[in-house]
Amino acid sequence: IVHVEGRVDPKGDIETVMSIEHEVERDIVEYLGAHYNIEPDEITDESTLDDLGVDSLGLLAIADIIEKKYGISLDDERIAGVRTLSDFKDLIVLKIAEVA
Repeated sequence: IVHVEGRVDPKGDIETVMSIEHEVERDIVEYLGAHYNIEPDEITDESTLDDLGVDSLGLLAIADIIEKKYGISLDDERIAGVRTLSDFKDLIVLKIAEVA
């Protein structure tokens, strides 16, 4: 088991976790740029969705894109608890690990 910034990868493959996390971040940043006109350098892991102007519909739209791309299901209750970009990436990486 490998711990990566507070996350656990049961397979011990740090590269896989980092690669997925980077890809998920890129997907989110691309969406925010396309739909909210937010530049990538304005977004950090600790950026709150409120600070970025992302409402609940925007959050659900991002979740829908991620679910389709990675073949996972994010439950609405857990999505509602997401406050920062880092929270969102953590949730997605965790769900992908559960499916793998």
